[in-house]
Amino acid sequence: MEKVSEFFIAIFTAFISLGAWVCKKMFSRIEKLESKVENLEINILRKEDLEEIKATQNLILQHLLEGKNK
Repeated sequence: MEKVSEFFIAIFTAFISLGAWVCKKMFSRIEKLESKVENLEINILRKEDLEEIKATQNLILQHLLEGKNK
């Protein structure tokens, strides 16, 4: 009876260990994906951002052309 009990404890421990390993793998992959998405979001420009850049670029160009004509 004692050996049967030890066998079930060993199987239960192995099952719990396997479950913990799978959960750890899943969450580590999710964290990697989240960090990749955050890095992509940092580098993505929105249309409104481009409009501001174009406006600034036009202002600089206009200033340079006015200075050249003087």
